[in-house]
Amino acid sequence: MKIAYIVDSTASLNDELAARSDVFQVHLSVTYKDGTIFKDTTDEASLKSFYQRLGTEKDIPKSSQPQVGEYYEVLDQIISHGYDTVIAIHIGSGISGTYQSAEMVLSEYKEEGKLDYYLIDSNGTSFIMEHFLQQTIEQIEKGVSVEETVKQVEALVDDSRIYLAVDDLNYLVKGGRLGAGSAFIGSLFKIKPIVYFAEDGKVKPYDKVRTKSRVIKLWESLIEEALDKFNGKLKIAIAHGDIPEEAEQLKKRFENMYPGVTCRVGYLTPALGVHGGVGCHGLGIIPYIS
Repeated sequence: MKIAYIVDSTASLNDELAARSDVFQVHLSVTYKDGTIFKDTTDEASLKSFYQRLGTEKDIPKSSQPQVGEYYEVLDQIISHGYDTVIAIHIGSGISGTYQSAEMVLSEYKEEGKLDYYLIDSNGTSFIMEHFLQQTIEQIEKGVSVEETVKQVEALVDDSRIYLAVDDLNYLVKGGRLGAGSAFIGSLFKIKPIVYFAEDGKVKPYDKVRTKSRVIKLWESLIEEALDKFNGKLKIAIAHGDIPEEAEQLKKRFENMYPGVTCRVGYLTPALGVHGGVGCHGLGIIPYIS
């Protein structure tokens, strides 16, 4: 068995994972009202440019799942390199059609006898997906069977959590996730909505706070609760909408408060940033495989 791994671009892979010859990616994209298409990316200069434009756009651009043709191209490339098995990890099926498209194409290749595959619904996105990929590779390289590894990673999916604090309510309004009246009231009272990825894969309201300091206090209580639950075997991720200095300060704060807990920090890719908007920041709480 020769295994290849596929993730989509929202995973924000670190350089080491992205450079692996057995890791492949398919890309979401963002389309502006004028027809300009912005391919999902982790390049920091491109991300800064994207968020700068996003902050001035009257109409919020639309995000799109990877083109099915790109998935075919990636699978053909995988086969040409001698791989016979694929483990694919994708953005949650509750917020994107990427998982469903992947299943359609992968099942076609399996029926034709070209590949075997295992498909994991991350029920989330961003650095949580990166972590799932890293854990998957580590287990496979330890000699754990593919079936057992997938089962373990799916258990991680159930235990992991993502929360997102939105700085500007208008992004939720223009994205169809909040009524204009609610946005007016929220802005008037400086309410910052916090949403989370629920068990059914949908993004749902979690809480409302009025200051960033209260957001941080909530983050800390969630982290501490998870540390107790998972006996300290935990990773934290902070993904943001173009507030790198603030995110780095949070990283330092959490690493000082919780010694031994690593904290991954970086941008939300454009396909995610269009929903959170400039100034948003998310918290990922991710345990390790036991």
